[in-house]
Amino acid sequence: MRLLTTALGLLMSTSLWAQSPSPDLPGALRVQIGSNYLVDEPSNMGLGLWGSKTFNVHYMYALRLGESRVSFHPGFGISTDKLSFDDEVTLQRAGNTVELVPLEFAEFGEVKKTKLATTYFEVPLEFRFHINKDDFKSSVKIGVGGKVGVLMSSHTKVKYELDGETNIMKLKDNYELNRFRYGAQVNVGVAGISLYYYWGLNKLFKSGKGPEGTNATQNQFGIAFNLF
Repeated sequence: MRLLTTALGLLMSTSLWAQSPSPDLPGALRVQIGSNYLVDEPSNMGLGLWGSKTFNVHYMYALRLGESRVSFHPGFGISTDKLSFDDEVTLQRAGNTVELVPLEFAEFGEVKKTKLATTYFEVPLEFRFHINKDDFKSSVKIGVGGKVGVLMSSHTKVKYELDGETNIMKLKDNYELNRFRYGAQVNVGVAGISLYYYWGLNKLFKSGKGPEGTNATQNQFGIAFNLF
């Protein structure tokens, strides 16, 4: 519900921006809202798509390549991700590796949510092909590129109910996550709205350090808005 409310709020914001003068900047502030999912993850590390949200904000500079239909868009920004576990488990250190451990009902009562949250600084790079070469802003466009990110922070969060009270346990750690991540991305849209898909090309955890030595990769899909 919170994701839907955020999306509706951004749609309203986009509409307001469209009706007011845009900042005189050679680019756009792009907001992406979507879901994360893992590939090749252990069976007890399944994610709930609805709770595994991603929220990304990037400033994308615009460079037209001559008089062609193609433009190049380098940028920078912040990505915040939630990986919401289906099972009642959480990440825990075991020496220099990380394990998924069950949450004991006697200690935690009724588990409401359990997730891993991360924040990355990112540099996206994208080439866009515009159907209408005379009006890039409102044209149908296809974007192909990728992004590189560096991990800024990460923590686990467990929300549980015990004796009628709601409690939250949050633990900060790098959990042997790869410090850098990179992947490919494609966008298809019109004017300032598009659908996007991101393929993670490197592993979520350092080699041999994640739960059960997992080689899981992180993918995303969702919708993007240009706020100006």
